[in-house]
Amino acid sequence: IDFYKPNRSLGVLLVLFAGIFWSTSGVIYRLIEIATPWQVLFYRSLSLFFMMFFWLFIKSRLDFIQFVTYSKKLNLIGGFCLGTAFTGYINALEYTSIANAMFILAIAPFITALLGILILGEKLFWYIWVCMFFTAIGLSTMVGEQISLGRGLGEFSALIAALGFSGMTVSIRANHKNDLFPTILFGSLFATLFSGVVIIFEGNSFVFKSSDLIFSCIMGVFQLGIGTILYTLGAKYLISVELNLLSLTEVIVGPVLVWIFFEENPTKMGLIGGLIILLSIVIMSIMGLNLGKKFK
Repeated sequence: IDFYKPNRSLGVLLVLFAGIFWSTSGVIYRLIEIATPWQVLFYRSLSLFFMMFFWLFIKSRLDFIQFVTYSKKLNLIGGFCLGTAFTGYINALEYTSIANAMFILAIAPFITALLGILILGEKLFWYIWVCMFFTAIGLSTMVGEQISLGRGLGEFSALIAALGFSGMTVSIRANHKNDLFPTILFGSLFATLFSGVVIIFEGNSFVFKSSDLIFSCIMGVFQLGIGTILYTLGAKYLISVELNLLSLTEVIVGPVLVWIFFEENPTKMGLIGGLIILLSIVIMSIMGLNLGKKFK
């Protein structure tokens, strides 16, 4: 694996901005009034699927089928992991606080680091281990006070999302020489199928309040679509654990946005932990940018 790619600095910026786009999920979800999490997931994923479908069709034109099915095994594995992450995350937003969901999602770098070492044989720079150590301290500070026994379903859903997101990240790294957007296409398709089956099983309707439907589609195209595209582009230039650490800007910005617009207040210890994680991200970004300049 070539760690010293000339566009490393670009990768850092792309993944940082991906986290910022993702951070809007809590605010948008809190605007939804009556739709169930499965209904939201269905239209969020379906709108993302059509966005990716048209993007890939225009990009590949007559070679669309060949383009999508190239390296289909890795794309399907990554898509399944991503679809699982989408499913877990929406349910986490429903059954626990935005801060709790994002804080637990922050364990993804540790899962990714382990998978990256075991599956891809990646080696980590010394500063990544330091950033992981401080991230663990920040996460422990947050979770120690935030997790409540009465909200186990939401926390478990967030954990599933973290596992799925890490699996997708590793599959992207294993597939980094190919176009990565088919992974997003398959991920949105899996999540659409998951949620559609549950909606039918629960006897709910696919038609509901128009404003809820619009917000669900905005989550698919704006919050999730653009963010995931930026993340996927950045994945070409960084190793797995760096991707997750840099995208943790979502964990910081998301609770702040919900606090500003909905007065869903993070606790004092939550803020302290968030600042520790933010410091780790800043150090990670600076070191990554400097490394990119050094090896240009």
